[in-house]
Amino acid sequence: NVLIVEHRVQNDSQSISIISSEVNGTNNPPSQYVHNSIIDPSFFGIDSNWSSSADVNHHDKTTSQDDHKDTHEVPSDGFSGCLLLKDDNDRLSEWLAYHWLVLPLKYLVVAVDPTGTTSPKHILELWNTSDMGMEIILWDDVDYNHWIDEELDELHKHRDRQKHFLAECQKYHKRKNRTWVALIDPDEFITYNIIADDDRDLETKPNIDVFDNIDPMFTTSEYKSNMYAIRQTLVKPYIQRQTMYNFINEHTNQEPWKSEVCHIMPRVFFSAVESVPDILEDAKVEQYGLNIAKFSTLSYFKHGEKGEYFNNHFGKVIIDLSRVDANEITRRMDNIHRPLPDPICTYPFKLYETGIFRVHHYHGTWAQYSSRSDVRRSRERYDKFAYVNFGTDYQLQSWLNQFVSIVGAEKSKSLLQYAGIIDKGEKPINETAAYIKVIPPN
Repeated sequence: NVLIVEHRVQNDSQSISIISSEVNGTNNPPSQYVHNSIIDPSFFGIDSNWSSSADVNHHDKTTSQDDHKDTHEVPSDGFSGCLLLKDDNDRLSEWLAYHWLVLPLKYLVVAVDPTGTTSPKHILELWNTSDMGMEIILWDDVDYNHWIDEELDELHKHRDRQKHFLAECQKYHKRKNRTWVALIDPDEFITYNIIADDDRDLETKPNIDVFDNIDPMFTTSEYKSNMYAIRQTLVKPYIQRQTMYNFINEHTNQEPWKSEVCHIMPRVFFSAVESVPDILEDAKVEQYGLNIAKFSTLSYFKHGEKGEYFNNHFGKVIIDLSRVDANEITRRMDNIHRPLPDPICTYPFKLYETGIFRVHHYHGTWAQYSSRSDVRRSRERYDKFAYVNFGTDYQLQSWLNQFVSIVGAEKSKSLLQYAGIIDKGEKPINETAAYIKVIPPN
């Protein structure tokens, strides 16, 4: 018999919802939680100031948001990243701060689609000069020798750019002897795939082709059972603030990390349905002069049905480049969801219940959505997904408070000063005098 009980615990004046399980009369560590992103560690018998020995280089035991912090611990190593932008400056600061905290993001290559009108240079320079321990470089078309095929339409020109950039970026990180690289977009945020009460119904299988195309090795009873067992342990590293890089390294000789060089992360789509002010205030950051409305991860909690395809689409991947031959990295990839050839990267969809990490994908406001020139974007398409609501997930609501506790309030405000600010230039970058066009080969 399994008794599911919801406990509401007060911790530092924050209302916390967690789920505990009592199995056959024995209290077990909760494997599920719902309705709030902040879980009280003391409920598990864990010191709230605990940091794992593998994690001390990134998260110290400091809990004060002291405005006068001059120094803080920085990650000694971590993830690499490849990020292609097109008028995404409003999302960039939030994306950088979040992934610095949770991955941690250590090395990043950023490229800009010059059909957009804005450059992220001022934001990246701010981060590069702020002693965050992150190395960020900005590429233009010349840096990765990208020439534009004028025979393609605008959509396929962008997709061609995506493939070329991801290939050259992976090669760059490979030459630097880096390991795990995250290949996600500026509206996507990686987190632990903790079990919740609105997980996919394991007894149902939507009648669509993507489920039939999943690599068979990911649908065996043994694989599903093993991955689900790992998910049952993920509350602990989450509340202990263990970075994902250290989590992988701690289990590097175990599945899925032992075999999956290209690890698929299911996506969960978050719509534009807004929450009431009382819920938004649970982020506990406005006291530091940070505006919750500027952050997608603190504003939107209603999501698509977990595990289905229609709203969430294909997954995204992280890749261990140390186990990839450089010759296998090519721009002739199927798509950005499958950036390396089979069998390294398989069909880019997997059962939600087998994902160890997941990617939150944010729709954002109409102003954000429409500010980015894209032939696929229309008011009709925006509204089609804006009101999706199959559940509520607050798992990311506490991250910024944690970030401030490490970095300090003043530095946090400086690094995040451009968050949520929609920036628009007068004309596309490729129509300015500063743009250098790469000449196509003969």
